[in-house]
Amino acid sequence: MDNFNLRKYFAEGGIHNRLIEARVSIDMLKNQFVDTGKIRQDVFDKIKDVVDENPGYATWLTSKVAGSKKNKPLIKVEDIYKYKNYLDVFDRNKSKYPIKDINAIKTQSELNDFIKKSVDIKNIETKDISKQTGVSKALKYKDLKMGEVDGYEIYKIPKDSTDLYGTACDLGSGTEWCTATGKSDGYFLDYIKQGPLYVIINKNNPKEKYQFSYESNQFMDAEDSEIFINY
Repeated sequence: MDNFNLRKYFAEGGIHNRLIEARVSIDMLKNQFVDTGKIRQDVFDKIKDVVDENPGYATWLTSKVAGSKKNKPLIKVEDIYKYKNYLDVFDRNKSKYPIKDINAIKTQSELNDFIKKSVDIKNIETKDISKQTGVSKALKYKDLKMGEVDGYEIYKIPKDSTDLYGTACDLGSGTEWCTATGKSDGYFLDYIKQGPLYVIINKNNPKEKYQFSYESNQFMDAEDSEIFINY
């Protein structure tokens, strides 16, 4: 067995063991809350769907839905589904929250602050997808990706997408394009109001990039040098 396969073997074993540990934790949680009648099975199933087998989040969310003798439930059953987005945002932006350890959230006021911060961050990310943190470009811009041709990824920033300047800068990072300077959106707004911008990136060499604008009759490389104009 060569070194590469050996590393792969141990890596896969580690993943497998973590999955087993997560499964055991979820099962123990079921014994603690469902089997004792603290919450219904269908409610627990909703929680599992939201946390995606994350035992830490499963424990936190279940305890907040079930409550205890001393503390009333903080989360309503009908609101469980909302926490799929809340926890996803929190997982990627913990440093931005007033309470960075979710287990330290004990009161309704603290939970409300958690919800508000999650919604605020989500709204920012929705308005400008380039603001998403902890997400790969492939996932972040999947809705803008048109496809791949000969090892090049092709992204389309639609006409009049005036709120996607951050996206243009992110996709055009490392280039000399005036539409992606990160300093002023003036040129970007001029171009995007004329028509869509197409960004083409070499998958094997992400520094090799091209930008195409049909309306302005331009096809430029990363150095902002003209490739060709031949319609």
